[in-house]
Amino acid sequence: MSTIYMARHGQASFGQDNYDQLSEKGRRQSQILAEYLIRTGLSFDVVYSGDMVRQKDTVHEVMAVYRERGCSLPELRVMSEFNEYSSRDIIMAHIHDVAKEDPALKTDLENIYADKKAFQRVFEKIMMRWISGDADKAGVVRWQDFCGRVQSGLRKVMADNGRKKKIIIFSSGGPISAAVQMALGLSDEKALRIAWHIVNTSLTKFVYDDERVALTLFNQIAHLELLNDPGWVTYR
Repeated sequence: MSTIYMARHGQASFGQDNYDQLSEKGRRQSQILAEYLIRTGLSFDVVYSGDMVRQKDTVHEVMAVYRERGCSLPELRVMSEFNEYSSRDIIMAHIHDVAKEDPALKTDLENIYADKKAFQRVFEKIMMRWISGDADKAGVVRWQDFCGRVQSGLRKVMADNGRKKKIIIFSSGGPISAAVQMALGLSDEKALRIAWHIVNTSLTKFVYDDERVALTLFNQIAHLELLNDPGWVTYR
């Protein structure tokens, strides 16, 4: 069987004008992940990422550490199938409807980009509305189409690389949850909810052959836990 690891990108820049860039902590998380992979003897036959800046920059930080340690990784292959959905587009499309439906969210809405807990409460309401398919908005990707795109990308990776390969894909929480859904047959709501628990630079592992894909590891963060500092465990 072959193995696919999916790594979430390092911490991005929540609350900044441009979210799609690694924070300084995100860069260091990526380096720590690389050091851990080297210490555990993990090497890869193929390296993929989506084409978002935070995903590719996570790869670049990992590759830099590999080079410094005299190790090597294959050249990066970029596939847009592993891009995250645009949470901003989804929020902007649904936020006014959610505000009308639940006036109690008024304070959270006022603090949505300054308070992570307020953001999460509003975000959860909007995302549940989005995945239901009952309130589709023109120009906003449907959850089902997003999952289909990610899963199509995974099937292409599996077909292109065949057996006895070790592959790593640097992506985001949404695509990782879509891959878990594919492996476990989860409902849309359960798949979306697990995405909110995927830690920056965590590892999720699948094995596959010609007949099936199976999940064998989810959201592993040993490289961060070994630091004995919960401040390194981030979700945004």
